[in-house]
Order: sequence, then structure tokens, then C-alpha cells
Amino acid sequence: MNILTRPSKILTTALVAISLMASQAKEHVSDLKACQDCAAACESCVDGCLNEADVKAMAPCIKLCRDCADLCSLCSKFMARNSAHTGHLAALCAAACEACGTECAKHPSAHCKACAEACKKCAEECKKCVEECKKTEK
Repeated sequence: MNILTRPSKILTTALVAISLMASQAKEHVSDLKACQDCAAACESCVDGCLNEADVKAMAPCIKLCRDCADLCSLCSKFMARNSAHTGHLAALCAAACEACGTECAKHPSAHCKACAEACKKCAEECKKCVEECKKTEK
């Protein structure tokens, strides 16, 4: 049994619950979805990396994916509840997504390529979120 099966199911359940909260965060819907999609892609990438022949070589990718997944999940929660700190967290999330996407793009596997694409999209959405949050702070 794959060791990530249970956590992946838990993550999926959590992401569904967060999706239901999205109606309360209309101004962040696309940002929130990008964060959720990125978190799922990162978790999937970690699983794929752990199944690679040379897992040790994938350690930097795994570490960045774990950080990125956690930040994306947290950021989507902040967006869903319209936290006053959403913009600050979105900036950090964008930076993590960029780092993770850059690392994943170095690898030929499909899971890394999919993760790199999700990270790129999430970074773009988080940057938009940061700008929107700045506008509302004034």
C-alpha cells in the first residue's frame, strides 16, 4: 500500500471542504482554485518522486513540493475566510510556487511537469491576489 494514499484522501476531503467555503470569498475564487490545484499537484508530485528509481536525487523537488503544498493549502484557507493577512501569505505562496515550479521543470517526469505548470499558474494568481489586497487596504 502506498504510504501517501491516506494523506492524499485526507487532502482531497479538505480541498472539497475549502471549495465549499469559496462562495464566501468571491473576490478570490480563481486564486483559491489555483492554490487548491497547486497543492494537489504538489502532493501528487511528491508521491511520484518517491516512486522514482533515484529518490535521493529527487529530494530537493520533494522538499519544495511539500513546502509549496502546505503554503498553497494555508493560503486557500486564508482566501476563503477573507483574512486581512491574505495578501501577505499570497506573496509568500507565490515565491514558494515559483521555486517549486522551477525545480519541477528540471525533471522529465509527467508528475513534475504537471506540478511545474500548476505552480506557474498559482504563482500568477497569487501575485494578482497580492495586488488586489493592496488596493483594498487603501
